[in-house]
Amino acid sequence: MKKYYRNFRRKGNTVFFLVLGGIFLALGVLAVFFMDGIVWEIVCFAAGALLVSLPMFAVHATYRIDGNKLRTRVFFPKKIPLDAVGAVIVTTYDSYRRWKGFQPETFRSSSGTDYDVPSVTFLKECDGEELDLCNTRTYTRLTYKKQLVFDAAADFDFLRELADAGYAGKVYVSERIYGMYGEAIDNIFGKDGRVTVFSRLPKKLEKLGRNI
Repeated sequence: MKKYYRNFRRKGNTVFFLVLGGIFLALGVLAVFFMDGIVWEIVCFAAGALLVSLPMFAVHATYRIDGNKLRTRVFFPKKIPLDAVGAVIVTTYDSYRRWKGFQPETFRSSSGTDYDVPSVTFLKECDGEELDLCNTRTYTRLTYKKQLVFDAAADFDFLRELADAGYAGKVYVSERIYGMYGEAIDNIFGKDGRVTVFSRLPKKLEKLGRNI
């Protein structure tokens, strides 16, 4: 089965950690020649080696469908039965940008139009009462942190595999993402009401509006 990357911005983060790790390794080499003792050498070499190697596992973490299970890998593989996932939330993918905080990720199509990168978040269950807060991947994690299984940058080939594998849980899609990719999402999950599109309007206000 095809593997998919959980993180969208891999190249820039890979370069950052390689450069930072390289700086510490270079400092370790300088410490060999210009400093007495081996404490600073060990510290610099160890820090450099860790920065070059360990973050790569997280930056290049993958996920995929494995039969009737979800399989994700960071340091070690983890298998999650599909029937343990009660809800999937598809919303805007955001990631941490140094000096800028968490920012939504976008890409430009061949026509010159900017699109949000979609994310997919797997939850044990979801009552749907706080979906108005889930306009990005990070806010979804914070809102449903007790129900979180894992999240990733969404790939529509993966969503197709998820549907074909027999996923029977709920599918929630943010209004913004549905406006961009609604046709593709309907082609995957159907138009029989299985997909629930949610907005930034709180449920209480929606109910109030319907009663007026």
